[in-house]
Amino acid sequence: MASTPGRSLLVLVSVVTVVLVLVSAVECYDGRHAAAARSAVARRSRIGMGTRHVRHRHTATPPHRYVLAEMRNATGGGSAKNRSSPAASNNATSPKPAPPAEPSKRHRSHRHRVRNWIIGFVVGSLAGVISGLVLSVLFRLFLNCVRGRYGSRSGVTIFTPKLIRRAEHLAFLEKDDGLASLAVIGRGGCGEVYKAQLPAEREGVEPRYIAIKKIKKQSADTPNNLSDEESRQLDKWSRQIQSEIRTVGHIRHRNLLPLAAHVPRPDCHYLVYEYMKNGSLHHALQGGGAGSGVAGLSWPARLRVAVGVAAGLEYLHVSHHPQIIHRDLKPANILLDDDLEPRIADFGLAKAMPDAQTHVTASHVAGTLGYIAPEYHQTFKFTARCDVYSFGVILAVLATGKEPSDPFFTQTDEVVGLVKWLRRVMLAGKHAEAIDPAIAGAENEEQIVLVLRIAVFCTADDPKERPSAKEVRCMLSQIRIHQELV
Repeated sequence: MASTPGRSLLVLVSVVTVVLVLVSAVECYDGRHAAAARSAVARRSRIGMGTRHVRHRHTATPPHRYVLAEMRNATGGGSAKNRSSPAASNNATSPKPAPPAEPSKRHRSHRHRVRNWIIGFVVGSLAGVISGLVLSVLFRLFLNCVRGRYGSRSGVTIFTPKLIRRAEHLAFLEKDDGLASLAVIGRGGCGEVYKAQLPAEREGVEPRYIAIKKIKKQSADTPNNLSDEESRQLDKWSRQIQSEIRTVGHIRHRNLLPLAAHVPRPDCHYLVYEYMKNGSLHHALQGGGAGSGVAGLSWPARLRVAVGVAAGLEYLHVSHHPQIIHRDLKPANILLDDDLEPRIADFGLAKAMPDAQTHVTASHVAGTLGYIAPEYHQTFKFTARCDVYSFGVILAVLATGKEPSDPFFTQTDEVVGLVKWLRRVMLAGKHAEAIDPAIAGAENEEQIVLVLRIAVFCTADDPKERPSAKEVRCMLSQIRIHQELV
């Protein structure tokens, strides 16, 4: 809705140009009209002078009958004073010379109306453009304030005001020992993840918890004797921070974990998220682990997770413009909230792909082995169908209970991955061998088999044969609706 300053300036220049052209046209029109009026006045003056000259010439010699009448009056002794001369009478009744005609009042009023219209148009246009610019700026400021895109003086940028209402709530992160008393709930390639409690605003309110991801960065205190590998690692972490801020910092969906705040420090960055007490899907499938409040997942819960992840993926690929490709979908990057609703997290490798492009070429392969699409591994080109492949692997994990790194796939004579093994089992019709024993049962078998077929469909070698995220979400939603009806 808000126009950019460049477009507004272009509109203003266009309006001024049109106004100048109109004013010039009106001035030319007024000049030609005035010249024509003066020419007409001169013609009428010349015609009037010629008429008077002709009349004078005709009246200079009186008609012969008038001469005879005067002679009779003179001989008859009649008084000339009591008789009026026809010539005098004619001269008295002859029209006086017409004064030079002036421009008509109608022409002057027309010119004033046109000039007033031009002035009104100019003033109205300028007022409209200026008011539009002011309203656009104010509206953009309002949206940015609502979304929390403005940082405080301390450098804290809040993206989720509903969770973190004031920057003072994160003041402890500005201290050197701010994380010393916090519990570590996870470790990743870029650093540790801590759990913290936000200050209570008033008594009687349930405490709110946040997860803080610490990412190291290159600073003035960083030693200069870093190896090339360490320097590349620091650059990679810096790019991941920027990717998180550009993508998940500005998007909102119930199945995406939003970035709550960003706190820069001289030696590191703190990325703040809402704390998910049920941990990741990876830990939940293993029967619960450290930081997880879930003791295994039933089939209805797994199906709900599948539908939620598909809905989040559909938002990234279809509803958001430009579309966002996650590039690292796996159970460890799917968190579960209090209601076991899934949240796609960790957008450090995410990339935005403009609508005009069909793919994005990377300099190297990024992601987790077993979840990377084959065409991306071979050509370094990734599309939205690469995320669909990764999601198909997640569906296989939900139904089989086995991840690509499971020792089951390395203990066989022929080393095969989860995807190829699942294809063989499904083609052979041995569905019972693929279903996780923890969820096996006659009441769930039909639905699990359908999900396994969708998983095979999503992991096709040819990306053109894979469904879109929207199609996958529709298929899984139909299975869930059938489950609820039964």
